[in-house]
Amino acid sequence: MPQQAFLKGIRAYWDALGQPGEPPELGESRIDAFVDLLHVTAGAEHAFRLLKVLDSPYAGIAVGDQSRPWRLHWAIQVAEVEAFVAPNLEGVVFLADTIADEAGRHRVYTLKDGMRGDFEFADLAGVLRWMTAQVQHAKGDVDGAELQEIQSDASALLDDDWEDGPTSALFIVEELLDTPLVEAWDAISRGQWPLVESDGSEAPVDREDGWQRRLSLWLTRRFLANRSLELPSDIAVSDMDAVHRSLVDHLIDFEQAIHAGDVPKVVDEAAGGPDSRLAALALDWIERHDSWRTAANVPAPDEDEAFQEEPAPFQHTPFTRKLMQALSGSLDGMVQRGELELDPDRKEALLIELVTAGSDARSVKHMLKKLTTTLVDSEHVEEIYPSDGKIQDRLKADLGG
Repeated sequence: MPQQAFLKGIRAYWDALGQPGEPPELGESRIDAFVDLLHVTAGAEHAFRLLKVLDSPYAGIAVGDQSRPWRLHWAIQVAEVEAFVAPNLEGVVFLADTIADEAGRHRVYTLKDGMRGDFEFADLAGVLRWMTAQVQHAKGDVDGAELQEIQSDASALLDDDWEDGPTSALFIVEELLDTPLVEAWDAISRGQWPLVESDGSEAPVDREDGWQRRLSLWLTRRFLANRSLELPSDIAVSDMDAVHRSLVDHLIDFEQAIHAGDVPKVVDEAAGGPDSRLAALALDWIERHDSWRTAANVPAPDEDEAFQEEPAPFQHTPFTRKLMQALSGSLDGMVQRGELELDPDRKEALLIELVTAGSDARSVKHMLKKLTTTLVDSEHVEEIYPSDGKIQDRLKADLGG
């Protein structure tokens, strides 16, 4: 039945675009067939099209080029998703997971301006049905009410166990976007380093579907915390696909530059490369780097010179006031249940710390994670007894899900 629905969706989308004859032979797997369909129909009016992903993003990331979405395209590549866009939905990027979930379905997510979007689909058949309705609506064959009805029926709220961790492609993308890789490159050019704490997790060493993207996320986090690349002993770089090998090569180059005090290869090559914008930014990077470097090694994280920006003075907004009120009640409940030991005199400082951490989150899921990590690590808390997962569940319940 799923295969029949998928094939029916291909034909309906093909016909809606006014393509002649039968759809051509497409890839053998559903995800390959879906990508092929987008490719062969890209020239049709109102058609969805594959996002042209930027070539190797590491030079742009290293020199801090903000004119192009290097970080987003890096996350798309490492997370192993196929990105596509709609002609009438500016700023929305669709992400089709190339790795099937436990039910064999390829989930489809959206990002808008770097944040989780409103459209999500449990499988490719559902997104094809909605895409067909979008095309028909653009042609005037489907009115707004019918489009909304189809959208409600075809889409899904992806909020199950699969989405709670790195099995989810969206989780990988969001976590990669949240890592301060770009900020680390800028900091090292100034002889500094962003303070990043290790999450203490063990390396994912299973060889189940998606293991490479899970490992790449772990390697990136670990590198930013320790300034060193640590591959698990039973995994060789040759075991990894090209996109993940490129990440490993990038981190090796970064590590060598940190500890040798030299200009990294990726920056040096960008300075002499054909892209004039990247070349100018690379030369600026080198100038900053040369201006502070008086020794071979960058200061270690625990030395006085370690990088730590002074936080901006806290200012309330209507959102932060509501968040602080809800968090205050949640903390009181934890104290009453014996889950948390907190000096009442330090509660206000803790609330400001929590609200500051949560106010710039990209999504509710991201905010809950940041609040949990901040609460667990806060110096204002004397003791906290539940596990991180239970704390996050408690905050989710107290803050209204």
